[in-house]
Amino acid sequence: MIQLVFPEGKRKAFTVSYDDGVKQDERLLRLMNQYKIKGTFNLNAGLLGKKEHAIIDGFDTDVTRFNKEEIAVMYQGQEVAAHALTHSKLTDISVQTVTYQILEDRRSLEELVNGFVLGFAYPFGLYDDIVIQSLKSCGIEYARTVNRLGSFQLPDDFYKWHPTCHHNDSDLLQLVEKFIRQDKLFGSPQLFYLWGHSYEFDQRNNWDVIEKVFAFLSQYHDDIWMATNGEICNYVNQFKLLKFSTKGDWILNPTAYKIWLLADNCVHSIQPGQKLIIN
Repeated sequence: MIQLVFPEGKRKAFTVSYDDGVKQDERLLRLMNQYKIKGTFNLNAGLLGKKEHAIIDGFDTDVTRFNKEEIAVMYQGQEVAAHALTHSKLTDISVQTVTYQILEDRRSLEELVNGFVLGFAYPFGLYDDIVIQSLKSCGIEYARTVNRLGSFQLPDDFYKWHPTCHHNDSDLLQLVEKFIRQDKLFGSPQLFYLWGHSYEFDQRNNWDVIEKVFAFLSQYHDDIWMATNGEICNYVNQFKLLKFSTKGDWILNPTAYKIWLLADNCVHSIQPGQKLIIN
């Protein structure tokens, strides 16, 4: 039996996803860099630089966004993804406007970071088949929902990528501990996907919770692949391109990436363009 494993033969991966490009991201990024956590920040290019307070979930909240000239430096080493140009409810507007909201956000963000923007998070968690088709036509390769999974499976459909949980979920710490206890050698690969908005830490004054999670997980860097959303999506999709002989004993890697896999309880790696023979 052939199974995917993550780079260096790791059986677990951890990623975070935070929305809106608000100033509180700066504090979150310092923690992520301190504990070597990777993740993705979903930005609305049309709202960058906006200074605003809003009542969110009953809290008077500072939702001031970074200026455009700050983006490249602020998010260096992490992934920037799209979140619709002006955070519009994509299920409530015409298909032409949906496409504009996605494509213009992607184009603007790519200019700011001087790199590819291939991911997306649905504003308000709202999507339908029309929105998904627009994402595909605009070159977006994955999109995150706000639907709690409560477990650690890889997505069957990267355009309906459900996170494990939100950082304010009452069982966050229990889920993290369960994730660590899972057998790292056998069974399906495990992914813990955490999401939220960094301004929510100000609302509840619970920055200590996320630091506790990061500090705990940082003890297991040898076992966990800390990756951005895009790195995980790309790696899984590259794995799916492997070619197998009829008997399954020859495996060809036609991609430009080194791929790791589990075969008969042994971890193997295949270099780009190389063939692996399974005895």
